[in-house]
Amino acid sequence: MLDSRSAAVAAPAPPRAAAPGVMASIVRAHRRMLAVVLPLATLSEGVELLTPIVLGLVIDHGVLAGDLSLTLLGALGLILLRLAGVVLWAWCFLQTQKACMFERHRLRVGLTGAVLDPRSRPVRRPAGEVLSIATSDADKASDLMDMLPWVVPSLLTVLAAAGYLAAMDVWLGLAMLLGIAVMVVVIRVITPTLSARYDDQQSQAAEAAATATDLVHGLRVLQGLGVQRRARATYRRRSRSALQAALINARYSGISSGLTTLVTGGMLAVVVVLAALRTLEGTLSLGVLISVVGVARYVMGMLQGLSGAPVWWAGMSTSARRVRDLYTDLGRTVDEPELALAVLTTQRDDRGETGARQGRRGAAGGLHLPQLSVADGEIVALACADARDADAVVDAVNGRAEAGARIGDTPLTPAGRLGLRADLLVEPHVVDLFDGTLREQLATRAPEGTAIEDDAWADAALHAAGAGDLLRILPEGYDSRILDRGTNLSGGQRQRIALARAVAADAPVLVLHDPTTAVDAVTEQNIAEALIAARRRTDRATLLVTRAPALLQAADRVVFLRDGLVVTEGDHLDLMGHEEYREAVRR
Repeated sequence: MLDSRSAAVAAPAPPRAAAPGVMASIVRAHRRMLAVVLPLATLSEGVELLTPIVLGLVIDHGVLAGDLSLTLLGALGLILLRLAGVVLWAWCFLQTQKACMFERHRLRVGLTGAVLDPRSRPVRRPAGEVLSIATSDADKASDLMDMLPWVVPSLLTVLAAAGYLAAMDVWLGLAMLLGIAVMVVVIRVITPTLSARYDDQQSQAAEAAATATDLVHGLRVLQGLGVQRRARATYRRRSRSALQAALINARYSGISSGLTTLVTGGMLAVVVVLAALRTLEGTLSLGVLISVVGVARYVMGMLQGLSGAPVWWAGMSTSARRVRDLYTDLGRTVDEPELALAVLTTQRDDRGETGARQGRRGAAGGLHLPQLSVADGEIVALACADARDADAVVDAVNGRAEAGARIGDTPLTPAGRLGLRADLLVEPHVVDLFDGTLREQLATRAPEGTAIEDDAWADAALHAAGAGDLLRILPEGYDSRILDRGTNLSGGQRQRIALARAVAADAPVLVLHDPTTAVDAVTEQNIAEALIAARRRTDRATLLVTRAPALLQAADRVVFLRDGLVVTEGDHLDLMGHEEYREAVRR
C-alpha cells in the first residue's frame, strides 16, 4: 500500500552499524606505512638525542684528555650522526605528508560519494555545512597522519632523555620527570576546554558558510524583494560569531602554549642549575655538563612541540567526530572510501551503449508499484491529494525505501537502486544545475553515441521541454554559461532546462515530479504536448507525479491517490466529475 504515513514508504532506510571512529579508520588505512615510519622516526629522534651525549664524550675523552685522534674520530662521528638524522627525518617527512594528502583525498572522495549515492539517506543539513565538513573538517581530521609520526617518537625520546639524566644524577632525572608530570596535568586539564571551543568554532564557521551559500543561491530573490541589506546583516552577524569563536579558541590555545612553555622553561632552568652545581662540586665532568645542557635543550624543544598536541588533538578529534556524524546521518560507514568512484563509474556505465546495458535499454519492462503500474509505451499521470503522498511515491521509485516497487522483474531497493540507473531516471521537483554551458547541462545524462556536436539532440530536448526560446534569450545560445544551481536563470528557465536534460537522457522509465510548477499556463500546455510526443514510444514508460491540468489531460491515464490508496483512475476529463479529484486539481 502506497501510504505516505506507513512505515513501508515513509520510513528511512534502516541505519547501519555505528560508523567506526575516523581516527581508527585512518590508522587502519595506513598501518603498514606506520609500522615502518614510526620505528624510523623514533630512530631519527634518537639520533638527535644521541648527538649532545656523543659531544660530551668527545670533550671528556678527546679534547680534555688531549687525544687528537679520538677528537677527530668523534667529530667525524658527529657529522655522520647529523647526516643520518637528516636523511631519516626527510624520508619520514615525505612518507607522512604523502599519507596525509592521500587521507584528505580519501575522506573527501568518501564524503562526496556518500552524499551523491542514491543509496544514502537524504541529507538533513544545509549545503554550506556539508561543504565545510567535506573540506575543512576532512582536512583537519587527516592531520592525524602528520601528528602520529612525531608525537610517538617524541614521547619515547623524552623518556629516554629522562633515563639518561637519572643515570648521570638522580636529582636531574627527578627534576625532568616532575616537569613532565606537571605538563601532563596541565594538558589533561585544558584539553576538554580546547575541544569544546574548537567544536564551537567549527560549528559557527559551518553556519556562516551555510548562510553565505543560501544568500548566493537566493540572490535574485533577495534583489527582487529588496532585502539585500537585511541579508548582509544576517551574514555579518553569523560571520562575527564565527570570528568571535575563533578568537576565543585562539585565546585558550595561547594560554595552553604559555603554560606549557612556562613548565618546560622552569624544568630546563632547574636541570641546568643542578647540573652546574654538580659540576662545581666535581660530581659531574665538563663533558657531562655540556651533554646534560644539550639533552635538556633538546627535551625542551620536544616538550614545547608536545605542548601543542592538545590543540592539534582538539581540532582533529572534533573534525573527525563531525565527519563521522555526517557518515552516520547518511547511513554509511567511514570505511567506504570509493563511494564517489563507484557512483561515477556506474554513471559512466549507464551511459554506455554496448554489451548487456545496450540490450537492456528500451526493454525495462515498465514500472510497477503495489497499486500502480506503468507499462512500456504508456504515459501515466499520478495526482495526489496530499503532497506527502507524492513524496512517498517518489521515494519508493527512488529506491530510498523497500516499498515493493520494481522495474520489470527487478525490485527497487536501497541496495540495488544504483544498478538500475541505466533503466530508470527520476527527475525531482527541486532542480539541480551545475556550473557549465547550456550544452553541458543537457549532456549531463545524455547517452553515449548521441551526436552532440550537431546539437540536433539538444534541439529536440529543448523542444520537448518547451524551452526552445532559451536559445534566443541566452546571449551565446548553447555556449551560454549557466552558473551553479542556475542562479543566473529564472525559476521557470531552470525547471525547463532540467526537464530538457531528463528528456535528453532517453531513459526507458522516466519519472517526473511536478515538472511545470514554475511556468505559466500557456508554456505548460506547450510542454505537455511536446513532452508526450517525445515519450510516445512503445519501449518507454513515463510516470508524471503532478496536479498540472495540462499534463493530466495529455496523459494516457490518470490515477488519483489519497492517503496512500488509489481512489479512482481514468481520463482527466471524466475524473473532473469526481469531487475530491476536482478539488485537488484546482488547488
